[in-house]
Amino acid sequence: MKQQFTISQVAQMLGLGIDAVRFYEKKGLVHPQINPDNRYRIYTLHQVMELLDVSYYRSLGMSISQISSIYQDSDENQLLGLLEQKRLETQRRIRYEQQMLGRIEHVEAIARRICEQGQEMDVVDFPACDILFEQRQDSLEGYLRQVSDMDHDHFIFCQLAREFLLGSDKDSVELIQQRTMLLMDCRITAELGTQQREKQLDGVRALHSVVRLPKAELQEQDVLAMLDCARRRGLSLSDRLLMIEIPMISYTNLDHYYAELFIPLK
Repeated sequence: MKQQFTISQVAQMLGLGIDAVRFYEKKGLVHPQINPDNRYRIYTLHQVMELLDVSYYRSLGMSISQISSIYQDSDENQLLGLLEQKRLETQRRIRYEQQMLGRIEHVEAIARRICEQGQEMDVVDFPACDILFEQRQDSLEGYLRQVSDMDHDHFIFCQLAREFLLGSDKDSVELIQQRTMLLMDCRITAELGTQQREKQLDGVRALHSVVRLPKAELQEQDVLAMLDCARRRGLSLSDRLLMIEIPMISYTNLDHYYAELFIPLK
């Protein structure tokens, strides 16, 4: 005699709700037998396998109508097309999550550096970036308009950057703001399959520091410290400084406002 199960036993076995099993039955995706004596549903291993198939297709993000179509049409080519579509969607989701993990690890490293009050400077590779938005004047209206038009991916991965022309002598520094930009790493653009922009910022080797910005203002002494570090290490720097803002708590809490500073090497 075939082993038989009740609906509650099958639901518990597969981690499904009883209502979900009934719903799949109503949609014709699972076909239990009916006990003629008490009209209770009888589930055998065959129905368990049907439900496993449904759970698999649902885990791929297929709709009930798509699963029904697979069963009703028994068309392998149709199934192949749906699986190819889900493979591409899954690959894109994995790429997105990998980029998100990288972003989290980067911000986590900066937060740890801030909490440990680390003031060390290092030479890093600043990546080539797509310029999503650029303005020469400090126009909040233009900035907000560009941000509101962004799709989700660009909004999540973009960074607010300010570029300064750097003039200095041994004891003082002059910073002339050139432009404000929203940047997105070209590698992320390529990974997510989004369209590259016509304007790009070239990748460079740069002297890097993380600094606090009292009242969200760049401090002269932080730039002088970088220039002094470059002199001691024999580094030749360009006359350009890039500041990536990091509001660690919020944009309105200026006591917890930080930035990454990059001065490209010549």
